[in-house]
Amino acid sequence: MRKPWQIYNLPRPKSEASKGPLSLVYYEIYSGIVVPKKAFVVRFDGWSFHSLTKKLKFKEPFDKLFVNTLAKTTQQLFRFFNPDLGYIFSDEINLLFLKQTSFRRIEKIDSVFAALASSVFYSSLKKKFKEVPPVAFDCRVIPIGTKNIFKYFAWRQAEAFRNFNNAYARYALMKGGMTARGAAKKLAGVKTKELRKLIEQSGIDLKKLPPWQERGILIYWKYFKKIGYNPIKKRQVVTTRRKPIINWKPPNFNSLEGKKFFKMLIK
Repeated sequence: MRKPWQIYNLPRPKSEASKGPLSLVYYEIYSGIVVPKKAFVVRFDGWSFHSLTKKLKFKEPFDKLFVNTLAKTTQQLFRFFNPDLGYIFSDEINLLFLKQTSFRRIEKIDSVFAALASSVFYSSLKKKFKEVPPVAFDCRVIPIGTKNIFKYFAWRQAEAFRNFNNAYARYALMKGGMTARGAAKKLAGVKTKELRKLIEQSGIDLKKLPPWQERGILIYWKYFKKIGYNPIKKRQVVTTRRKPIINWKPPNFNSLEGKKFFKMLIK
């Protein structure tokens, strides 16, 4: 008789649940799926964040407190999970891992990473607001491989650019008296060139807006030297430390500077 996971052509379960005559552990059919031995991305998306931003009265179309909270959350994820690169925009966090981590099971990554991101983000908001509605991120694992790293992040930055133009166009129409639903309907299928024209006609100077709104934000490790004292050898020592920093002015990933950045990262 075929086992449950065999029926669905899945790997043998790797559940930590107890086994025995009463156990149904073999029905945990997704627990055997692990991350391939290649570069992968863990991508988080805010769940129902439109409602969250509305309840907390964040500014439209972009709010610095909101995105700063997202960036600080990503820094905390660096300290917990040790990714090689982070990229954020809107309510999305991307973490790049160049190799396997101690977390190998997809179920574990999707659950633990999403839970921790939600907890850190919520705790950060609680320091600023008296009442904060429930916060949740969903999470997925994308095994892109080394050859697709640049292509993946160029794709996400293109999405950030699209989101930027749509957000400001929607804001411009609503500032002119249109409802949110009416603005969404009017902007459906409109090309980027027309969106930018609409924005500029409303009096918004796109060239004066912060770069992070259009290009997203990068988070990566920065290494530095620290002078300490060795009490045993009774002399000063220099050690290498690192910390995750936030780059609010990332390059266009398709530019020469952007391509050079990713080439150095992969090395």
